[in-house]
Amino acid sequence: MARKPRNSDPPDDFDADEANAAEAVDAGRPVRSEHRADMDELKALSNQIAAMPVGRRRALPLDADAQAQFDLLAAAEPKPDRRRLLMRAKLLLANVDPELLRAALAGEGPAARWESESVRWRQRLVAGDDALLQDFLQECPNGDRQALRTAAREARGTGPAATRAFARLLQLVREAGPPQSP
Repeated sequence: MARKPRNSDPPDDFDADEANAAEAVDAGRPVRSEHRADMDELKALSNQIAAMPVGRRRALPLDADAQAQFDLLAAAEPKPDRRRLLMRAKLLLANVDPELLRAALAGEGPAARWESESVRWRQRLVAGDDALLQDFLQECPNGDRQALRTAAREARGTGPAATRAFARLLQLVREAGPPQSP
């Protein structure tokens, strides 16, 4: 009995990745290609964090274990040790909220927002008067009223003393902290 020739070409609307993914989901298994893509993304993110300066890395929303792991990863040379450290960093990074971490890396976290807001407040304090200082202190009650007033008045002048006062005013505004939420 002769065999029927089989049509080896799948139908035009057949998608092998979709079929494999549907089969894996039906079986309750993770889809391997998605898992691999997630791990590659975590690896790239881990390397990006390890390459950052320490101060910027400390501002990220990571716990103490993750911070310590990234410190070790940053100091490691490209040897087998680094591979092990990278695997551990990826595991710790998988427990962090990815949206919050991406926002912090993009400079959209609370610290970055306060940084840009403090520069705006400095400009307004130099251009304004004591009433504006009062507005600032209502939003940021941790500020030193007298030091802020003195630095703002000195920054309105000219010369090297005004430049130093301008920088000092920014430091004082930053130290006052972000505005208190009601």
